[in-house]
Amino acid sequence: MNEGRATITTSGTDLARVVLVDKPVGPTSFDIVRSARRGLRAKVGHSGTLDPFASGLLLVLLGQATRLSSLMMDLPKEYLLTAQFGATSSTADPTGELRPSGVKTDARAVLAALDAFRGRIMQRVPLTSAVKVDGEPLYRRAHRGETVETPEREVMVYELSLLTFDEESQSAEIVARTGRGTYVRTLAEGLGEVTGAGAYASTLRRTRIGAFSVEDALRLEDLSPERYQAADRAVLSLNDALGFLPRLDVSGREARLAANGNGLEGGPAGRFRVYGPSGLLGVWEGPAGLARPAVVFPAPVPEEAR
Repeated sequence: MNEGRATITTSGTDLARVVLVDKPVGPTSFDIVRSARRGLRAKVGHSGTLDPFASGLLLVLLGQATRLSSLMMDLPKEYLLTAQFGATSSTADPTGELRPSGVKTDARAVLAALDAFRGRIMQRVPLTSAVKVDGEPLYRRAHRGETVETPEREVMVYELSLLTFDEESQSAEIVARTGRGTYVRTLAEGLGEVTGAGAYASTLRRTRIGAFSVEDALRLEDLSPERYQAADRAVLSLNDALGFLPRLDVSGREARLAANGNGLEGGPAGRFRVYGPSGLLGVWEGPAGLARPAVVFPAPVPEEAR
């Protein structure tokens, strides 16, 4: 970032951006948020953490867009995973203590193992995760060398496909398309258990979140307040970022009710955008004809707001 850059101040309602960032290996997701915040006086957040050893698409949320965090986390995510067989890791990734198993596997065994991890599966939360147990993040216990039984959660794996398997290096390239809360490094660990060879995620790259692609993302060094002023494929207005949702237009009494966060009797089933005369009011969800607000913006976002 350039020293001496003028700070851009916003009210929190006149800035609303979803910024696609290609996170490199090394920084934490919060490091990316901190870089995005430089020279900007507005709320900044992200949607969906990437571990430091992982790279790829991170959605950075500016201003009113920070209200979309949970909604964006619900979008399916696509990853390119390199699973290293023949060893295990204390963290299921290359940052942990590696222990060779002395066992080899082959492409046929890996293909067969994939079947056990497609669809709705139960997955144990890694000890190195930020999930809280008894009010404390698990990773703090891991850093103290403690062991604790972590909770299991149901997660969704939409796709798990083997691209390549190198028998000499015992490494496999795998495409994983997952739902919210899925730990891909734990999938690699599970594949190692099923094959009997042991495995961990040696590399991980997130390539898509919903309709958003890492191919459109900015590099870390490209982040700047000036770059956020004009929306494009890498810096999206709220209207563009939510374009994948159905739209409902309201006026009069309905618009006033919606602006105040009330339920709506019209609209399709599921999630949809709601627009009043002044612009985008938020996102509602529920059964057809009886929707409740999922996200309400403090001020309507004009359709021409870029």
